[in-house]
Amino acid sequence: MPELPEVETVRASLARDMVGKKVKSAAVTNGRVVRRHKSAKEFRALLEGHAMKSVQRLGKNLVIALDNGSHLVIHLGMSGQLLRAKGSKDPKPKHTHVVFTLSPAGELRYVDPRTFGELYVSTPPAEGDVVEISKFARLSIGGDGMALRRAVPELAHLGLDPLEDQIGWDRLAAVLRSRTTPLKAVLTDQDIICGIGNIYCDEILFAAGLRFDRPADSLSTIEIRRLHRSTIEILSDAIKHGGSTLDDEQFVDPDGKPGDYQDLHQVYNREGLPCFECRTPIVREVFRQRATFYCPKCQS
Repeated sequence: MPELPEVETVRASLARDMVGKKVKSAAVTNGRVVRRHKSAKEFRALLEGHAMKSVQRLGKNLVIALDNGSHLVIHLGMSGQLLRAKGSKDPKPKHTHVVFTLSPAGELRYVDPRTFGELYVSTPPAEGDVVEISKFARLSIGGDGMALRRAVPELAHLGLDPLEDQIGWDRLAAVLRSRTTPLKAVLTDQDIICGIGNIYCDEILFAAGLRFDRPADSLSTIEIRRLHRSTIEILSDAIKHGGSTLDDEQFVDPDGKPGDYQDLHQVYNREGLPCFECRTPIVREVFRQRATFYCPKCQS
């Protein structure tokens, strides 16, 4: 599943050349991916003729601002891709469900074999409407996250974004000390901290020297500061490397280029291989129906 680094890689790529282009038409061939709307026709009507003003991200969501105050929100789900094309003559990949024809030129295609992703247009809240923002997100002391939540009410429930929201280790401490559940459950709960999934949670916890099943409220101040630093460093480094493209080669950027951060994974998908730090074999356990990888010595 694309996580924060992969979605940020897509966002940065689109922001370079999509801003200012107009959605000339939007062709939908699978209504499941625009399921929040009554019909594909409604989805198209909210988009066609409008120009893209900016491309932002919150958690695992791409948020494209339109010139009429609405926002196109794209969640890539487990297997979604956004791919550029020069025009309609370029062969369409299998499982292409939405094609945006852009003006003055080009296409943007949404491809999704498993169709767990979705696209929808969020209209701005009416004047005077109060958007109830997540209590965790309200711990932020800056960044663009709060403004995005107010503009797109569908995203108001999301917890803290490690990069779009400004949060010091002390605010993270307040979150962790309010939860008795295991660390991995907290870090991957999108209503508490948004953007982190299975891959980066394992990598962050290894970098911080913490086990996935430690109760969140059991961490010392030093451990919380280490976790805060590791979260920012791992996610930022993964973005620099264009995210992770695993063996299924599902994730690519809009130009079809894979990421290479998978070559730097310390624990994820390395069951039985020696830890790079201590040579102890990496262990795989199933935690809440997801594979979890860790070093039993470095994360004792």
